[in-house]
Amino acid sequence: PLVDFNTVVDIFTGRNLIQEATAFLVEVLKPDREEDAALQTKCLEINLIAAPHVTEALFSNNMFSHYDRNAIAVLCEKAGLFQRALQHYTEIEDIRRVITNTHSLSPDFLAEYFSGLSAEWALECLKQMLSDNLRQNLQLVVQLATRYSEQLTPEALIEMFESFNSFEGLFFYLGGIVNFSEDGDVHYKYIEAATKIGQYKEVERVTRESNYYDGEKVKNFLKEVKLADPRPLINVCDKHDFVDELTRFLYTNNMYKYIEVYV
Repeated sequence: PLVDFNTVVDIFTGRNLIQEATAFLVEVLKPDREEDAALQTKCLEINLIAAPHVTEALFSNNMFSHYDRNAIAVLCEKAGLFQRALQHYTEIEDIRRVITNTHSLSPDFLAEYFSGLSAEWALECLKQMLSDNLRQNLQLVVQLATRYSEQLTPEALIEMFESFNSFEGLFFYLGGIVNFSEDGDVHYKYIEAATKIGQYKEVERVTRESNYYDGEKVKNFLKEVKLADPRPLINVCDKHDFVDELTRFLYTNNMYKYIEVYV
């Protein structure tokens, strides 16, 4: 080139002519050459600091592919472009920090983004979202957990929700998979979570319809919680031939009308 590109850019930026500097760089960087990596980085940097919306256009048009991705990730985060920051960061510590900005991250973006994470990193991100703001992020975490349940495993996701004492989250997550699962623990944990948050119609339905839960385990749980309406317990005992034990339980707890109807 007849002139040094860096010198031209410095002249423009020194006079705060960001638009002119950008127009110049966009023109000279069109070939997207590896040797222009530093200039690509500079073009993105000056706009992330002065005009983030211009940087968004540059990203959208996939103009550059050789810039310093980590340096740009940091500036994207500072500029509030959190989706772009996540697309550029490669370390879990950075990803966990940025992913808590759920107010600026679309559910569709996150659903797609999680598809590129390892199971271990995806779980760490979900835990970070719950830890940062459980009430605000619970619905989003449930959606992601349900979508990636097979990859992350119900066992790990159940443990995650339980570690936050979120039986509501557990109920809605398991509610999305229980009808398609043959995992006895999924069915048991769903019955347990539904009971704890007062979703008794679901407790009654699953105890009646499911063939996958451990009858002894569910029977003991329901006897312990002593629901005012014992129909879930009746379902379990009837299905697993615990009728004598059921009769004794109903007598002991003065539930005579149910004895007359069901026994």
